[in-house]
Amino acid sequence: MNSYLPFASRPDLLLVDDTRENLRVLSTMLSEVGYKVRKAINGTLALRAVEVAKPDLILLDIRMPDLNGYEVCKKLKADRKTADIPVIFISALDEVLDKVKAFEVGGVDYITKPFEMQEVLVRVKTHLTLSQQQKKLLVQQKQLAEQNAQLRLLLTTTKAINEADDFTAALEVTIGQICSKIGWDFGEVWLPNSQATIFELGEGWYASNSSFEKFRRESKKLIFATQREFLRQICTNQQPCWIPDVCFEPCDVFQRNQVAHEVGLKACLGMPILFENQVLAILVLLKQEVSQPEPQIIELVNFLATQLSSFIGRKRFESALRESQQQLAAMAANIPGCVYRGVVHPGGRMKLLYTSEGEHDLSGLNPQQAMREPENFLETIISDQQVNFYEAAKAAAEFDQPITQEYPIASPDGEVKWVRNSARYSLMENGDVMVDGVAIDISDCLRQNAEARIAIEQHLRLLEQKETGK
Repeated sequence: MNSYLPFASRPDLLLVDDTRENLRVLSTMLSEVGYKVRKAINGTLALRAVEVAKPDLILLDIRMPDLNGYEVCKKLKADRKTADIPVIFISALDEVLDKVKAFEVGGVDYITKPFEMQEVLVRVKTHLTLSQQQKKLLVQQKQLAEQNAQLRLLLTTTKAINEADDFTAALEVTIGQICSKIGWDFGEVWLPNSQATIFELGEGWYASNSSFEKFRRESKKLIFATQREFLRQICTNQQPCWIPDVCFEPCDVFQRNQVAHEVGLKACLGMPILFENQVLAILVLLKQEVSQPEPQIIELVNFLATQLSSFIGRKRFESALRESQQQLAAMAANIPGCVYRGVVHPGGRMKLLYTSEGEHDLSGLNPQQAMREPENFLETIISDQQVNFYEAAKAAAEFDQPITQEYPIASPDGEVKWVRNSARYSLMENGDVMVDGVAIDISDCLRQNAEARIAIEQHLRLLEQKETGK
C-alpha cells in the first residue's frame, strides 16, 4: 500500500505507546505509505530516541507508567533543540480537559482511540507539511535577515570608504566594519612590495578582545618571504584564499600558526585589493572557529575590496586633477590677460566653467565670483555689444573657426576698457556653445595708436604748412 509522499526526504516518525499492539498497527500502516518509523514503549525511551536522532514528528500516548505523555511533551518543548518537533497526542482519554491540557503543553493535534487509520494518515501528513513549511519560512527569514545585515554593512562601509581621507583610513574602517558586522574576531592588512617577496604590516587592524593583541605584536616581528606563504600565493594568483584552520598549516604557509593556536584563532580569509592588475594590499580576517569556505562571506568581502580599489582610483584621479589644475593655474598666471572656458546656452545665457586670476585685472571681477555668478560677467559687456557677441559666437561655432573680437567692457566701478578676445567656439549636440579663449586689455594700445595717429597728423600738417609757406 505504498503511497507517494510529497517530501524532499523520507520523514522520520517516532511512535510512543506502552501498548505494543498499538505500536505494531501504527508502525505497519505508516511504514507501508513510505514513512520511516521508530518505536518507544515509554516516555524515558522516547526522550533517549530523540537525543539519538531528532524525528520529524512524534505520535505520543498520554497514559504511560514512568513519564506520561504530558510530561514528555513538556520536556521536549522546554529544550530549544527539540521545541519545534510537532507532537500529536493519541489517547483513549476523551474528556475536553484532557484535550485542552494536551494543547497547553505544546501538542499540535489530538486523536482519540480507537483511531481510524485514514484519519491518522491525513493528520500526520498535514502536520508534517505545516512543519516543513514553517522550517522553510524560518530559513528564509534567517537568510533575509543575513542579506539585510550584509546590505547594511555594504552601505555603511561604502559610505565610510568614500568619506575617508586616505587609503590607510579607508582600510582601517573597512576592517572594523567587516569584523564587527559578520562576527569575525581579528582583522589586519598586509602591504606587499612589487615582487611580493616582502610584506609590511599595515597600521589599521581590529580585535574583538584584548587577548588577540599578542597575535598583533608577534605579527609585527615578521617579514613574509617564503615561497609557500599564503600571502604570497594571493599576490601570485590575485585570488582570495580561505584557510579552515591556520593552526594546522605548515609554518612556511602560515608562519604565525603557533601564536594563532595560543590565542585561539582558527579560520582565515585573505582578500587581495587590486588596482590596475596589481595587488596593493591584502585584507586578512580571522575568527575563533574552524570553518570551511563560505561563498557569501567571500563575495561580501570581495565587493568591499572592490570598493577600496575604486577609492584608490578615485583618489589618484583627484590627485592628478589637482596637479593638472595647479599647472594650468600656474601657466594661466603667466599669460597676459584672462584665460577662460565657458558655455553659451541657447538664448544667450552664459556660464563660466573656468577663468584665471587675470579676470580681476581685466574686468574687476573676482574669478570665483565670476564663475559662481556669470550674470555679473555678462553685465561687464556693454549692452549694445552683447547681441554681436552671441551672434559671432554662434557663427564661429558653426564654421568651427577661431575668431578674434574687439569690444568694450565696463567694470563694476564704471571704468571702460577695450578687450581683444581670441577664442575657439564648439557647437555641442544640445545646442550649447563651448568657448575656450584668452581676453586681453588693449585699451593702452588703442590709446597709444590714437596718440600716434594724432602725432602723425600734426606732423603732416606742419610739413604741409612749411611747403605752403615756401
